[in-house]
Amino acid sequence: MRKPLRVRIRDGQRGASLIEFALVLPLMLVVTFLVVDFGRAFFMRNVLQQAAREGARQLAVGASPDSIQARVTPLASLSGAGSISFDLQPSYGNGQVRSVVTGQLRWLYPGLLRFLGASGDSMTLTGACTMRREY
Repeated sequence: MRKPLRVRIRDGQRGASLIEFALVLPLMLVVTFLVVDFGRAFFMRNVLQQAAREGARQLAVGASPDSIQARVTPLASLSGAGSISFDLQPSYGNGQVRSVVTGQLRWLYPGLLRFLGASGDSMTLTGACTMRREY
């Protein structure tokens, strides 16, 4: 029968892992918070892009501006962005139409971003789409 292995800790190494954890934890928290904030930004940008694509599609098939607004506004509001606006350009050039949806992203951790050199508490995100007119 084998005896269980016993790990001997040297006298000078007793609190080393606690010190290492205390040094690494703040860095890991900063990285985690930045990933969350930038993940939200990419999600909002993607939703605004989808809303712009839907607006351009409706405009390309000849829908009225009121019905386009009724379709685009709920889609863009899914992003959670503040102060959403959209611009429809029915004659963008060469038989094309264009839809631009803009929203305001408020950072969850603006102090953290300012510490890293960014300025402002918010960022403007834009989704745009151009399609060929079909009517």
